[in-house]
Amino acid sequence: MADQPADKQSQPEWETSSEPADFPAGIPGFEEHKRFELVSRADLRPFLWLRSLDDPDVSLPVIDCLLLNRQLLPEINREVLSQIGDPTKEKFDSYCVIRVDPEAGTITVNTKAPVVISSQTRRGFQVFLDNPDLRLDEPLSNLVPPRKDH
Repeated sequence: MADQPADKQSQPEWETSSEPADFPAGIPGFEEHKRFELVSRADLRPFLWLRSLDDPDVSLPVIDCLLLNRQLLPEINREVLSQIGDPTKEKFDSYCVIRVDPEAGTITVNTKAPVVISSQTRRGFQVFLDNPDLRLDEPLSNLVPPRKDH
């Protein structure tokens, strides 16, 4: 059997990480995109992609806010959460959008505007938090919990 060329080697498969979610207002910059799903690939975890079902070429790299040492969900008030679900009865998942700048060699996290999805209603939105300590471009290295050596 002949060796396959390097560009023909199998790539890891994308997996859907959740049920699709409706974003009635879209996401800023992508307002025409109303349905998204979270997808992941084993070799890229813990990063996920929020992929538009309206146009699969549109996707945003994200990370679960619970993996960061800065918890953002408590900063979102119940009135805002009630737009997509019942904050007294259901769970909400929050994700921060990631920006990778290959030229600068940096990865930054938008902590100012997390994406929130109700696990029950499967409705979501991107909320802008009014906290001057949050940034649109926080270096990921500032948000990663210290590693515990075994």
